Amino acid sequence: MAISYSCDGCAKPVESPKKVGHVVRREYCETCAEIAENFIEQEEALRKATQERFVDDRALLIARFSAGNFKLPDLPT
Repeated sequence: MAISYSCDGCAKPVESPKKVGHVVRREYCETCAEIAENFIEQEEALRKATQERFVDDRALLIARFSAGNFKLPDLPT
């Protein structure tokens, strides 16, 4: 029984595809795998920057709304 693969990026035939992805893993040729990995790297950088900004902005909100020992909901005392 023969197995044939095609790249999920460009649809060209590929002998040994490279799997890329965390949840939905796709199979790519070398060229498309590089593009897919670049996407994942940039997405992770965006996720990290967004989370860091959220943590900083949230700290400012907590400081602003908890003035005078006001106890905020959903925060430990």
